[in-house]
Formats: sequence, C-alpha cells, structure tokens
Amino acid sequence: MKKRLTGFTLTELMTVVIIVAILAGIGFGSYKKAVERSHFTEGQVAGSNVLESVNRYYYDNPDLDEISRSRPKVEYLDIDLSNSGICTQFGEKDYCLRTKYFEVVIYDGRVQVNRVQNDTLKDYYFVFYPDYYSEHHEEECNSRTEVGYDLCKTMGYIYCSGSGQQYICKKQ
Repeated sequence: MKKRLTGFTLTELMTVVIIVAILAGIGFGSYKKAVERSHFTEGQVAGSNVLESVNRYYYDNPDLDEISRSRPKVEYLDIDLSNSGICTQFGEKDYCLRTKYFEVVIYDGRVQVNRVQNDTLKDYYFVFYPDYYSEHHEEECNSRTEVGYDLCKTMGYIYCSGSGQQYICKKQ
C-alpha cells in the first residue's frame, strides 16, 4: 500500500493569505476610528473635569476682584489629570494641563481642550464655557480639518457651520 501525501496547494495558501490581508486592512481602519473616538471621549471628560473645577473655584471665591476673577491658574484648581505633562502652549503654562492626547488651556471665559500628538495640534478641539461666563454658550467641537469635522459629526455634534480650515459644531 502506498501512502498518499495530502496538503494545501500554493494557490489555496495564497488565496487564504489574500483574504486575511483584506480583512486585516478593513479591521485596522475600523480599529483606528474606534481608538480616535475613545481619545475624543477622553478629551471631553478632561475638559468637563477642568470646567467643573473652574466653576468650583469661582463658587468658592465669590469675593474676587475682576482681575483675579478673569482667569484662574491651574495651581488654584483642585484638579489633577492622569498622565499630566508639560504643555506646549507658549506663555500659557500657568493655565494649562497636559494629558497624553490633550492640552486643556484655561482662557478668560472658556476652557479649550486641544487634541495634540507629538507636541503638534491635531484635527479638532473642544471649547467649554464656565457658568460664570455672562453669555450662555453650548459646548463646541471645533475642527481644523475635514477629518476632525467628520469626527465631530460622528460624536453627536450635528449643528455645524464653517468651511475650509475652521468648522464649529454644537450638539444643539
């Protein structure tokens, strides 16, 4: 009796490799989008936490004069973000907190959360307005690119205006 050797042909193996490569390519794109959506949510949480701390600061210090009231330094706030680092915003170091993916900058009348990567600004940023701000504003997702614009819309900021280098999106 002869033993018959069986196995896969080269064509069958190449077909399987091609199918796996196509599925991996599709999966990698979806993975990148999911990761960026999770970073987006991290930025929203960081901005909300800093905004809440700014609001608490003003509620705890109602007797501040206008100069002191205009912009609290980070050291005055009761907040600590995980993975904090040194901000890249020139001249804003007293008013800035850094996480791995975001820089949260406290300005007069707003808190801005910039998406950063390797110390450069990325596609989008958030703007939060404290309670003490005289005009009522909604949280904004602003984008610098079409990619950021698409991400803002995907994450529920559906009322958008602008074009080219600047889009401003709000939830309502």
